[in-house]
Formats: sequence, C-alpha cells, structure tokens
Amino acid sequence: MTRNGKILAFAAVIIIAAGAVASIALKNQPEMAAAPKSAPAPAPKAQAAAEPVDLSKLKYLETPVPAAATAFTDGAGASHTLADFKGKVLVVNFWATWCAPCVKEMPTLDALQASMGGDKFAVIAINQDREGQKVAEPFIAKNEWKNIALYVEPSARFQKDARIMGLPTSILIDKQGNEVARLEGTMAWDAPEVKAEIQKLTEK
Repeated sequence: MTRNGKILAFAAVIIIAAGAVASIALKNQPEMAAAPKSAPAPAPKAQAAAEPVDLSKLKYLETPVPAAATAFTDGAGASHTLADFKGKVLVVNFWATWCAPCVKEMPTLDALQASMGGDKFAVIAINQDREGQKVAEPFIAKNEWKNIALYVEPSARFQKDARIMGLPTSILIDKQGNEVARLEGTMAWDAPEVKAEIQKLTEK
C-alpha cells in the first residue's frame, strides 16, 4: 500500500471511530420530546385551599368612638341612621357598582348576613353610587345577592363624616353603637375566623 493509501485508510478509521463515539453519546442523552407545532393550553390546576384570613387587616381602635350619625335610605326610600340598629353588632360596608374589589367582596358579606344575620348582628352595605338606587338595586338583583338589604347614600356625606378614604371600607360597630374597628380593603367576611371575631362582640 502506498504512503497516501495508508494515510487515507487511517483517516477512514478515525472517522468511523468518531461516529461510533457520537452514536453512543446520543443514546445516553435524556429523551427530549419534540415541541408540538401548536401546544394545547395547560390543564387547569386543582383549586388551591383557601388562604388563611389576615385578621390584622381589621384595625381595632384603642378607644371605641360613636359611629357617624349620617342618614341613608333603604330600598323603600325610608331614612335611617346607624342608631336605628343599636343593640346589634354591625358590619357597615361602603361599596359601589364600579368598584371591582367591592363587587368581589360582596358575596362574602351576603353569605355572612345569611349565616349570622338576626337579632344580634347585621350587615349594613351602603351603596355609594351617585345614581343611588337606580343602579344599585338592579345590580344587586343581577348578582343575586339575596341576603343583604339595599341601602344607598349617593351624596357621599357618610363617607366624609365617617372619614372613609376609599372603597371598599368596612366599619365594625358594637352593640352600643360605637365604632370598634375598621377595614380598608377587602376581607373574606364569611371565613370562620372572621365570624369568630364577630361572635365575640355579640356576646359582650
């Protein structure tokens, strides 16, 4: 065999050996699935357990203060103040149809009224829309909130008198008609730990 022939033969052996090594290496790599041209939407995850309610959001006053005496009206047009409910623990909620967090929170207030409403407790949800009952009443019906009563105060006087900085805000009133705590923002009002807090007040 000529010198050139030996060189070519040696090169062929090197190429074959390299191919064999590459083949072995590929076989030992983890299997990778080819990405589909149009990936399907991921399956919905199982619903997570409800997160614990942060009761620290409910800010208690060092000294209870008399609740605002501003008038508001019910669905029949009758005038009320919070003094009309003296003897009951109240969650007084200020909400509006345009307030997305309010709307999200309202079913929990409706459920709270359904489970605890009675001689000792009531949810007083006061709508703050400028159009008042005209928009609030059909909105409540549309969302099937069947346990909370309709109350409106479109002039925003109550917001000012009660020092409400934004919506939603809820005020916790004791049986003597005093504000004992307030919450700026939302709460899962039908959560067991929240009900327990309210129950303590009804027993005082």
